[in-house]
Amino acid sequence: MTMARGTIRRLHGEGGLTLVELMIAMAILSLVSLVFTTTLSSVQRAVVEQDVRIRLNDQVRLAVQSIDRLVRSGNILYDPVDESGNDPFDATATGYMFRIYTQAEQSASQEARCALWLVDDQERLLYRTWPILAPEDASNWTVVAEGVVNRTLDEPAFTLDPAGRTISVGFHVNPDLENRPQATQVVEASLTGRNTSFGYPVQLCETLPDPLI
Repeated sequence: MTMARGTIRRLHGEGGLTLVELMIAMAILSLVSLVFTTTLSSVQRAVVEQDVRIRLNDQVRLAVQSIDRLVRSGNILYDPVDESGNDPFDATATGYMFRIYTQAEQSASQEARCALWLVDDQERLLYRTWPILAPEDASNWTVVAEGVVNRTLDEPAFTLDPAGRTISVGFHVNPDLENRPQATQVVEASLTGRNTSFGYPVQLCETLPDPLI
């Protein structure tokens, strides 16, 4: 009997949680879970955004390398300022189109050609080529980079020096310019054509493909 009364006293001393305490504990747990989920979501979003920025920057750097390769063997560098009236997105705009006559990476079956780069109104860098004096045989546009926001920022992408030998390239890259303008990065280069002093006739690539876009 004495043992039974002792057991009853111990059971009475081991009180559980009241309903109010349980509700408070659940509220705290919910708050902690919300903070954890929000933090995790923010971290994941930051990682995704960083991956996108790295991918776009890599695209632009590869595009600059490609332009450099063609410019180095370029015989004629056409001044982007003279493209006023040719720009399909703004007749008065200059600095968003660049074309050359180049002999880069030619094979026995491939003649020298005209090449054109264009920053379009969808923040893309496009590229196409065509045989000299035959713009009707131009290739389709190829998207070589995205997130190029030069037009939105009113920043020319191409500038030719007065001597007509060196093209300055500056691509402003941002996948989310509206929400993160401070994240804009600039990829710049000065590219010189080695063969521009040979006096090739400008008519070789003077006529652009029609339609341009």
